[in-house]
Amino acid sequence: MASASGTFCGVCETQYVVKEAVIWCPECDEGLCLSCEKHHQASKTSKNHEITSVKDYRQIPSSITSITQYCSDHEKRYQLYCSQHEKLCCPLCISRNHKTCELVAIDDIVKTSKTSALFDIMEQSLQDMKGNIGRIVEDRKLNMEKIQQQRQTFQTDIQKIRDKINKHLDKLENEIQQDIREAEKKVQSQIERLLSTFYDHEKSLDELQKNILATKSFATDLQTVLGGKMLEAEIQRKEMIMQSLIEDGSLQQIQLQCIIDDKISDILSIIKFGEISIIANPPTITLTMTRDKQAQQMVQTISKTINDINPTLFEIVKEGITSGITGCTVMPTGKMVFVDNDNNRLVIHNENGLIDFEIPVARRPVDVTCIDENTVAVTHHEWIYYIEIINIANKTIVKRIKTSNVCYGITNNNGKLIYYETGSGILTVDVNHESTITTVVKVDVKQHWNYVTAAKDKIYHTNPVTDTVTCYTVTGQKVWEKNEPILKIIRGIAIDNDSNLYVASKGRNNVVGLSPDGRHARELLGKEDGVDEPVGVYFDQGRKILLVSNHLCGTAFLYNI
Repeated sequence: MASASGTFCGVCETQYVVKEAVIWCPECDEGLCLSCEKHHQASKTSKNHEITSVKDYRQIPSSITSITQYCSDHEKRYQLYCSQHEKLCCPLCISRNHKTCELVAIDDIVKTSKTSALFDIMEQSLQDMKGNIGRIVEDRKLNMEKIQQQRQTFQTDIQKIRDKINKHLDKLENEIQQDIREAEKKVQSQIERLLSTFYDHEKSLDELQKNILATKSFATDLQTVLGGKMLEAEIQRKEMIMQSLIEDGSLQQIQLQCIIDDKISDILSIIKFGEISIIANPPTITLTMTRDKQAQQMVQTISKTINDINPTLFEIVKEGITSGITGCTVMPTGKMVFVDNDNNRLVIHNENGLIDFEIPVARRPVDVTCIDENTVAVTHHEWIYYIEIINIANKTIVKRIKTSNVCYGITNNNGKLIYYETGSGILTVDVNHESTITTVVKVDVKQHWNYVTAAKDKIYHTNPVTDTVTCYTVTGQKVWEKNEPILKIIRGIAIDNDSNLYVASKGRNNVVGLSPDGRHARELLGKEDGVDEPVGVYFDQGRKILLVSNHLCGTAFLYNI
């Protein structure tokens, strides 16, 4: 008797009855018919088992379904996970091999397995790689077009010379034309082989996406946890292949070069019409590799509260920084950007704290936010009614977004700039469609030095007049407001991965941590830590680093959080 699903009920088979299985229990490792599934759900020992349909279960990759609930060495159920060895442990495993290890209960791990950021990160990595492939394909096609244009240009130049000389050039012209065609054919063949490889690579990425979706949707929590590790390793391998394209020269810009002999007029002494060579220039495209490697840990970490935060100083930035720093940010590349309000400039440091270069900006800059890996937005006060968009790679002003008044704090939230404008309040504008400016929170009073930050669906605003931190929804509804004695003449504000807030309190010479709900406050850094009138703060959520810039002493500090 054939089964439509290809799977039979394990319980019925023990009774020599053949029934089609419609449900699969990974913990029991067997299929169940509808009748046995009812008993399975009613039994004390199995009512809490996670089950799925046989149809859905078959969509899970075999490498994921092979993950079991029991230790193959000791035939006992796994209870804990060893993060040091990245292994599941049964009681015997613990007593024999993991007595001194840091262990986490499996129940704690699987609680957030399907809501973990891991799968979002892996899916984003696949999207990044597919986007890279699209850019590479387009870049190679453009390169091919340039080669064709160069060929046509060279042929025209050659033909003009050819028309001025006698039949002796016929032989030489044929030779140079052949050289050009062979060079173009060689380059075209190289690019076509590379494109063919990418088409195959893209198919494998589609399969990985399919496996991730199936694992998220239908695998058990334990399979999701460990299967995600397997899928993550495969993705990292794909990333290494992608990165190797830069290192092995596959993406170098190819050009044809034609050098015409300057003695062509002395035709009888020339044995070659010219020379054709292939020149490889550095790539003009940048691959997107935005995955946060630190976020790809398999064991879910417990969210930190402000009581768990103990900043550890690991770098002091002094070179090229003077007093008057009012804002700062960290680029995806690790470069640090400081706003020098006194000297009307941006000071850019590399990730080692050494100055790279400076960029002059309009007078009295206040705050800065990163838009992409090369572009930042800068606000100004004292009669500068626009936001400057600056490309720090080529040190040019890309554009200016007009405002109605001077502006102070600014942040980027999913491609939209959120900023504080005196006399208007908190406004937002799309970087690419700056003609549409929306008021989120209206403030009629002309206050100055208000800063903002945003994350997810919340906006956070500091008011140095009332020394309050206010949380709003992205549509402008007030969620909470906090005022503490340890907050005085407050300035910059930043937010970490756990939605804890970091507020620069210039008047108290400290940095204060606020809980996500605004109920609790704690001084995290003070005068004894070197903090001296802090104004700018930025939290690098990828590296979990807090950057604090001091207004008075001309230094900035980097802390591990």
